[in-house]
Amino acid sequence: MEVLTIEELKETISVFSSTQCDFLSENCIVALEKNNHISGCKLNVTGDNVRSFNLNWSNKINTAGYRESKKIIEHAAETISFFLCTKFTNYTVIEEAVIGTGIDYWLGYNELHQLYNPKNFLQARLEISGIEKETPTNSLEKRVKGKKQQSKASDYSKLPAYISVVEFSTPKAFFGKR
Repeated sequence: MEVLTIEELKETISVFSSTQCDFLSENCIVALEKNNHISGCKLNVTGDNVRSFNLNWSNKINTAGYRESKKIIEHAAETISFFLCTKFTNYTVIEEAVIGTGIDYWLGYNELHQLYNPKNFLQARLEISGIEKETPTNSLEKRVKGKKQQSKASDYSKLPAYISVVEFSTPKAFFGKR
């Protein structure tokens, strides 16, 4: 089974600083450990592809700065989603989207990709959501449906939209093209 090493986010996303990537990675580790997962736990992914990954990490996090569950889960879902984006598409995160676009991030080819064009680098959209613990009223499927609808706000771009929803108590995720 393929391994995703949480602390390697900074090697995966080149447009963010290593400090920002470390912050996102720490949130992800906190979210996983808060849900009683240990390094090596399995993440099952559904959507356009069905695949499993082992989630590994070695950092020990001082959790005094990580108390607000909603923020932790949001950043943790970004971390997992960024990895899934690079595994299931030819794209990587290029930049954060602004509020009101219905998405969280713009995607494109990295600078080393043969199709990279610095004058036309936005190639797709990514909407992300995180769930700490799935409930009947807040399920992965319901969240995916809502995020697909939300991402329509930026359909004017004519770019494909990807939806990523990560649930941390299991853990499991959905990653797919709308």
